[in-house]
Amino acid sequence: MTYSILVEPEDLQDLKNIFHYISEQDSKNKAADFINELRNAITSLSTMPYRCRKSFYTDDENTRDMIYKGYTIVFNVREDKVHVLTLFRQKTFLL
Repeated sequence: MTYSILVEPEDLQDLKNIFHYISEQDSKNKAADFINELRNAITSLSTMPYRCRKSFYTDDENTRDMIYKGYTIVFNVREDKVHVLTLFRQKTFLL
């Protein structure tokens, strides 16, 4: 089964923010490459979205987390759709 991917406008803004951050820290080429990789990771959810872990952030069995290079993509699977709810950079905490 192939699922369609729904991405909210806020998520697209998050991608732009990630691009700008990486551009400032490294280069526009590296930023563009990473955004393409992240988009490909999201697109890969169209097949086998349940391969990702059950979400840490909710008890809903259909809400999942994909971890990609330090970023978490939280999404919900319903019928034939994968709905990206949010994406964010994970922080590392040292105690």
